[in-house]
Amino acid sequence: MVSITINLGDAFLLDTPPNSEHLYIAIAQTSGSNYLFVNVSSRRPNSETSCVLLPDSGIPSFIVHESVIAYQFAREMDATQLAGLITIGSPIPKGTCSMAVITQIQQGGLVSKRLKKRYKTALKAFLGIL
Repeated sequence: MVSITINLGDAFLLDTPPNSEHLYIAIAQTSGSNYLFVNVSSRRPNSETSCVLLPDSGIPSFIVHESVIAYQFAREMDATQLAGLITIGSPIPKGTCSMAVITQIQQGGLVSKRLKKRYKTALKAFLGIL
């Protein structure tokens, strides 16, 4: 089994349905070993725009085109669950976001209409705003 350390801002390429490879970023520690992960997706006309990431000098190099955080696909995982989903052959982690980008993603989660209530509550608790 692969040993994985999770740090805020780490991005992992996960093998999740329906198209296998999806990029997830850890944005909050929700309990002792669990973290809240959000999905990075290509921007489409119907995408939620609470958090838009454009490739530039402040954005991690693995963001190569206009992308959004698809909060509706957020999930809470620990290292064991994460290890079971990492795409075979993917670097672990794929990259890391700066604190400025993590903050941008967290703030987007607070205003998102698609982030599940339990995850929004966990994010607020992590940020100390409950």
